[in-house]
Amino acid sequence: MSLVGKNIRLSRIFNRKTGNAFVVTMDHGIDLGPLKGIEDLSETLTKLFAGERKPDAVLMNPSMIRRYHDILAKNGVGIIARIDGTATTISPNWYEYISDYRLFSSVEEALIVGADAVATMAFYGCPRESQNNEKIGKISQECVRWGMVHVVEALPPEIVEHHFKSKAKWKWPDPKHVSFVDRSAAELGADVVKSYYTGDPDTFKEVVRSCPVPVIVLSGPGAEDPKGLLEIVKGAMDGGAKGVIMGRNIWGYKDPTKIVQAVAAIVHEKATVEEALRLLK
Repeated sequence: MSLVGKNIRLSRIFNRKTGNAFVVTMDHGIDLGPLKGIEDLSETLTKLFAGERKPDAVLMNPSMIRRYHDILAKNGVGIIARIDGTATTISPNWYEYISDYRLFSSVEEALIVGADAVATMAFYGCPRESQNNEKIGKISQECVRWGMVHVVEALPPEIVEHHFKSKAKWKWPDPKHVSFVDRSAAELGADVVKSYYTGDPDTFKEVVRSCPVPVIVLSGPGAEDPKGLLEIVKGAMDGGAKGVIMGRNIWGYKDPTKIVQAVAAIVHEKATVEEALRLLK
């Protein structure tokens, strides 16, 4: 019967008409602190839902879901709860321990706050890889027991620095590595894989082909150029992604409401990059 719960919860994350998902992440406060754009989550959420097009789901830490549940409920948005983390950027040895993402919450707490899914991080090619994979597998078992959706963010080794250092130089990961980590996450029990893009639709098609669960694409640290972001969204969707999951590039943009319109138009309406750019004016 756990599939019943999973299917119902997936339908609240993935748009019922298009089958795709546009998820906005706001779970950065634990490890990165109050980044510009999420200092006041109430204000951020209000901007995200102010336009005609809205995100299908948000990813937040359980305590923040509890605190801002009224806004989430009013907008009927899918909810994903981050349940692992703990390493912070103010630690002098932060980079050494970033792959040591430990559980600070649980599937049970996610259920209590009304979440439709839990999210965990999978680091590959890093110290403590085996312990990290053990965590992913055990959470997947808990999710099967409770009918909870498990979203696993799979990071190839060359991306760890870029993903967590806001000034890091943009670098596309090796498509073979992306394919490897996405498949591994699925084998460990992920219902949805949060994946890096490979840089072009053709190589990404191979990633999607070898992953038996839906793949949604992240964008990493903030990109100054909205056209570049929208090209990633378009390329990922053309490559077979079932949506995108983005944070800093959405609430860190000068007008979050408008960038939501542009991204959603590509994800759900198959808009071109040029058509999406016009929504930013």
